[in-house]
Amino acid sequence: MESPKEFRFQCTQCGNCCSDKNTIVNVTFHDILRIKSALDLTLDETLVVLGFYMFEKPPTSMELKKMVVPPIETENGMAFLGLFKQQSGSCYFYDEKNKKCRIYTIRPLFCRTFPYSFKILVDPQTKQRKGIEIYFTDKGHEYCEGINEKNPLIDRDKWVQLGKETIKQMEENNVLIQKWNRSVKNGEIIASARNFVLTILNLEKDSSS
Repeated sequence: MESPKEFRFQCTQCGNCCSDKNTIVNVTFHDILRIKSALDLTLDETLVVLGFYMFEKPPTSMELKKMVVPPIETENGMAFLGLFKQQSGSCYFYDEKNKKCRIYTIRPLFCRTFPYSFKILVDPQTKQRKGIEIYFTDKGHEYCEGINEKNPLIDRDKWVQLGKETIKQMEENNVLIQKWNRSVKNGEIIASARNFVLTILNLEKDSSS
């Protein structure tokens, strides 16, 4: 997707990104640990706020390559990990009555960066990273009311820094998922949603020991 030369955006708190039935709020293990810690959740309580979204049919190798966050092996097959959805289709943490996020200050990175996504720019000669490209997501164009040519220009440096942190955490998260899926395939661990979340929570214990 082509990146525009300038970006104009200001959040209107319309709630469209929180309430769209077809939008899954992907989470990294960093997001899960942050939410768990801030809300002082137990393992079972953490599982309540998470959703493991199953594929209707197994993804092809080509489809897997295009995914920003790889799927996870569970007892029911491959699944995307995200925040659980209310019966209405809204995010688990979206307060539908007051139209606001109940965990705004600790919300996942995918929420913090919406309606943008980021791409690493690589020098074709040296193969070294040379910067971050910012662009609007398809979902952003679809329903974000904050994308408007009358709105102020964004602080590009601020968003680039957020993009770098997002990419770093996504890469670390994807390494964890790859290790998990490989361990399941090799029979080293039993595939289950509970075991995967327990593995994440154990990272917190390891870092504090």
